[in-house]
Amino acid sequence: YISSKGFNYTQENIKNLYLSLRAKPFVIISGISGTGKTKIVQLFAESIGATEDNGQFKLVPVRPDWSDSSDLIGYEKLSGEYVDGHLTKMIKQANENRDRPHFLLLDEMNLARVEYYFSDVLSVMESRSFEDGELTSSTINPDREQEERVTLPGNLYLIGTVNMDETTHPFSKKVLDRANTLEFNDIDLMNLPNT
Repeated sequence: YISSKGFNYTQENIKNLYLSLRAKPFVIISGISGTGKTKIVQLFAESIGATEDNGQFKLVPVRPDWSDSSDLIGYEKLSGEYVDGHLTKMIKQANENRDRPHFLLLDEMNLARVEYYFSDVLSVMESRSFEDGELTSSTINPDREQEERVTLPGNLYLIGTVNMDETTHPFSKKVLDRANTLEFNDIDLMNLPNT
């Protein structure tokens, strides 16, 4: 599928992505700009039927001004109305379609300090366990009413892409401990089409 879309990734990179997702639901893909980190995730998800159109894939560009989890988990307006974040929306979608994989891609996730906006999610990841044959976790939004609380479902995969340069923040050991990491640093210029 990926080759038919005109992209060239090694079998090793595709297998590593698949195995990393199966082993842990959180994967970080690092490397220099232009190595196809974002695209491989998008094409991998599409190849198994997860697209933005059907709500099973969501690309979220991380902004440098993220200093808390409100963009991911949600927040309460002054009027009292609760606004779901990108992650809670995806969790609800994944819970409604438990037989289908869902992917949330945090693009350039280290433009902001990951510990500031992702610490709640990292803590909940450590609480994952099997209950009645289903993978579940602690509540990701415990401050909400009981019927609005959500946990990380087993069919949701979180992926982050990172560029390692002077514009980004380093990762703490807490983040790296909870993720499988893949490096995309090799560029094969021989595979470029002749022009």
